Amino acid sequence: MAQTKSAFNPSGMQLIKDGLSKLKEKFDGTQGEPYIVESNKFKALYFDSESTQSLMDMQAPIRLVVSYTETMMGFLLFHPNPKKIAMIGLGGGSLAKYCHHYLPHSSIVVLENNARVIALKDKFHVPENDSRFQVLEADGAEYFRNTEEKYDILLIDGYTKLGQAAQLCSEDFYASCLACLNPNGVLAINFSGAAGLNQVYQERVDRIFEHPSVLVMEDDRMNQILFVSQGAALSSPAEDLLRCASSLGQVHDIHLARTAQNFLMQRKTDAQ
Repeated sequence: MAQTKSAFNPSGMQLIKDGLSKLKEKFDGTQGEPYIVESNKFKALYFDSESTQSLMDMQAPIRLVVSYTETMMGFLLFHPNPKKIAMIGLGGGSLAKYCHHYLPHSSIVVLENNARVIALKDKFHVPENDSRFQVLEADGAEYFRNTEEKYDILLIDGYTKLGQAAQLCSEDFYASCLACLNPNGVLAINFSGAAGLNQVYQERVDRIFEHPSVLVMEDDRMNQILFVSQGAALSSPAEDLLRCASSLGQVHDIHLARTAQNFLMQRKTDAQ
């Protein structure tokens, strides 16, 4: 999962920070091993004390707490009923849990190359592997490069202690993503970091995909979510996307309407 300065209940965050300060000296800089900090309301996954890798509401483990994860679910605006989803980056399993619960007809594979992160998945209520849900210890870039499987949705949220994994932002990787997508399939990537560098990544994506991508800035300005499609799904009329957001909102308690508005605003800007 990606690094983000999370925006949520301030008192809960302060409790986490208070607990974390006591652990900072012990854990920071020790080979980037993941560790958990808990408050009365939240459980958080960290590699260091500077940024949250994942965050879970203790009373509602499936709820998406961090804003950018809700925006990544914006793929539903373009592909509401995916049959096959692949994710790179498990973290605390926020997206994996949400998709498993709210998309019961989707098969889901989650690729995570850090065995220590996978070892913590039960702490975050990540479902057990079964016929339609699997967490695999694997290098996501290598998996996409070698697999013959095709997916409707690809979600890329692969970060380490040092930031975004280099193998997940090359043109070769984006070409592998394109090859893994079904017609009209959607790729969503979380970028966390300098906007200028994210622009470089977007340009790489656009050199690979026939249809232009749209890079949506999060309201907290900490994350940007890139959407791109194998087909023309992102070119749907504004009225259709807003109508879809309204319909999906009856099932999904996430900010799809706001994501649709932010997406349309950026798409309009890009077209000027």
